[in-house]
Amino acid sequence: MSIATEPSPEQLREHSYAVVRGLFDATTTERLREICERVLEQWRRAPRHDNPPVGPQSNYLRHLIDPEYHRDHPDDLAFLLNAMGSPQVVESLSAALDEEFLFALSSLYFNPTGESQDGFWHKDKIGGEADVSRRPETGAGLQMQIALVPTDDLELVPGSHLRDYTPEEHAICVADDGIHNRSNEMPGAVRLHQEPGDAVLFTQLSIHRGRYHTDNLRRSLMISVKKRAAAEFSIRERGLNYASDQPWFLLTGYLDGVSEGARAFFQEFVDFYAPLWRVKLTEVLKYSSLVEKLVEAGEPYPFFSE
Repeated sequence: MSIATEPSPEQLREHSYAVVRGLFDATTTERLREICERVLEQWRRAPRHDNPPVGPQSNYLRHLIDPEYHRDHPDDLAFLLNAMGSPQVVESLSAALDEEFLFALSSLYFNPTGESQDGFWHKDKIGGEADVSRRPETGAGLQMQIALVPTDDLELVPGSHLRDYTPEEHAICVADDGIHNRSNEMPGAVRLHQEPGDAVLFTQLSIHRGRYHTDNLRRSLMISVKKRAAAEFSIRERGLNYASDQPWFLLTGYLDGVSEGARAFFQEFVDFYAPLWRVKLTEVLKYSSLVEKLVEAGEPYPFFSE
């Protein structure tokens, strides 16, 4: 494995990835780390989104911007949203994709407290979502991982997004029910070194993995974006999912303290999904009212037993 050179965002479509050095300055990066450490501690005590389950082998959490993580720290939420919707983030993603996109998801990747392990090599096979894109070489969207501490725990195979697995790659990633997919012998793989504040953008169509070592601190803030065409396809085919279902954006004051530019970035996401969130919330309210009436009527629990 070698440390990769760094193509620019405009070159991502050829190389599978791009590196932006110093995306955030030291002060911003340290504040982001402090916020993420606090959310991580809270998530371990009381996870709002438990996938994978909290435990010694867990290595990521989703939805850093769930307001319940910031109930007593509203300035932290605004700081996170301002960072994720900052001009340098949006401009880097725009240059890499050259296609209309929406915010999708915020995540934090971290080292486990249990056993160390190298991640499994894979492509994110996302089917029809990638097929509807104007630029199929970037799939359905991009991931941006921002280092909050020094790290070289993200690895990938440059150019692998433009083709299917080679026989050697297939033997590692797929063959024998994937029992070899944590191999350290992946041909052509590179390790992407990041200093705090550096960002790596990559397409999920590339062969990639993370490393999760107990004795190697990892704190990587990840911003996921989805192409608008892919989001439209996904909604038609499957409706809301774990990523897009973020109805807290409907809360009055949720975007208080957020800059005009960042607010505009997230507003596109809100405008796209808000009708679906409202339909789902209407269903919840309908059944909440029904449950309340059944309780008042003295019905046993569970109400509908065989």
